[in-house]
Amino acid sequence: MLKFNKDGKFGILLFGDIHEKPDYRESPKFRDMQKLMNASLDYYKPDLCVLLGDIFDTEICKENPEKFLEGINDLCLPMTSRGIPVAAIMGNHEHDPGCDEAVIGAYSKLGGVMMRCEGVPGKADYKELLYSSDGKRPLAALWFLDSNNLCDDERVSKYDWVHEDQIEWFEKESAKLREINGGEPMPAYIFQHIPIPEEYELLRRARPFEIPLSVEGFGKHGGKRYVKVPGASGYLGEGPCSPDFNSGQFESWKKTGGVKAAFFGHDHLNDFSGYVDDIFIAQHKTAGFRAYTDGCHSCVRYVEISEENPERFRQELKHFKDFGLRSESLGPVMRNFTDRQVMAVHSLNYCACAIACAGLLTYFVKEIFRKRRD
Repeated sequence: MLKFNKDGKFGILLFGDIHEKPDYRESPKFRDMQKLMNASLDYYKPDLCVLLGDIFDTEICKENPEKFLEGINDLCLPMTSRGIPVAAIMGNHEHDPGCDEAVIGAYSKLGGVMMRCEGVPGKADYKELLYSSDGKRPLAALWFLDSNNLCDDERVSKYDWVHEDQIEWFEKESAKLREINGGEPMPAYIFQHIPIPEEYELLRRARPFEIPLSVEGFGKHGGKRYVKVPGASGYLGEGPCSPDFNSGQFESWKKTGGVKAAFFGHDHLNDFSGYVDDIFIAQHKTAGFRAYTDGCHSCVRYVEISEENPERFRQELKHFKDFGLRSESLGPVMRNFTDRQVMAVHSLNYCACAIACAGLLTYFVKEIFRKRRD
C-alpha cells in the first residue's frame, strides 16, 4: 500500500532513460548514474521512485533472461535496499521485437519493484492508489502508462502512442475511482515514456533573432525552430519526440477530469515544463550517462503531493552537479559544460552554417552581376 507519510506528504523521485548495458559492472558510466541515484535518494528520501522507461538493454533479456534480471536488480538496488518501492514503466526499447513479455516477467520477479499488465493485454498499464496516512481511504491515483514503441506506418509517425483501447481502460477505471471519491474525479498523476503531442503547446516558433537559442522540431515539426513560451520553465535541448498522430489522450484527461500532472521521459536533453489547459506537463531528461546526453546534466525530478489537498503538489529538478558530484566517465571539457553552453555550441554550429551559406550566396550573386557587366 502506498500512503502519505507521517508528515502528510508523499514524495516521488523520477529517473528517466537510464539505458544501462550488460557491461555495467566495469563501467564508469554506471558508477556515475549510481552516484546520482544514491545522492538524490539520500537528499530527498522519497516514498516512491519511478523509472520512466528505456531502463536496461533489452536485447540481453532475449539472449540471457537471468543476466537481465540480475542487471535490473543491481540497478534498482539503491532504492530497494532502502525499502523504497519502485514503479517501472515500459519505454519504447522495452518493446523491442520479442522483448515485451520477457521484460514484464522479469520486473514482476523483483521484490519491491512494480510493473504489470492491469488493463489491455500485452500492455504494461497499471495504477496505484495513494492512501491517507492512516491507510483508511484512497486520496489520489498514480497512473503508469505504456506508450508502446514505433508506429507500424512511418508515413503516419515515427513513434507510437497510447492506443484507443488503453484510453478506454483509463476512462473506465477513472469512472470507478470517481464513485469511490464521492462523485468527484480522484486527483490523478500520470507517468509515461513517450510524450504527448501537446508538449508543443509549451513551445512557439522562434523569431530570427532567437535562432541561436532555439531547437529544431521533430517529425512534422521538422525544419522549424522552437523556443519555450512564457511561463514554461526548464531546459529545451531538442525538439520533443512526440508522435505525429494525436490519439486524443490529452483530451481524454480533460474529459475525465482529475488529472493534475503528467511526467514523460524519452527525450534525453529536455527537462522543460509548464501548464497546458490547467494540466502540468513535464519533460524529464536522462538520469544516466549511456545514451546521448549533454555532459554532466543528467538529473532527477522530485514531486511531492500534499495529503491535506492531494490536488496540490510541488516539484523541482536537481542535476548531477547540483549534488556536488564529480563524473568519472566524462573528460574535463564535457564535465564542466553547462546546459546553456552546450546549447550555445550547437547554436554556433548552426550559425556557422548559416553564415557560410550566406557567404556563398553573396559570392554567386556578385559573380552573376560581374558577368552581366562584362
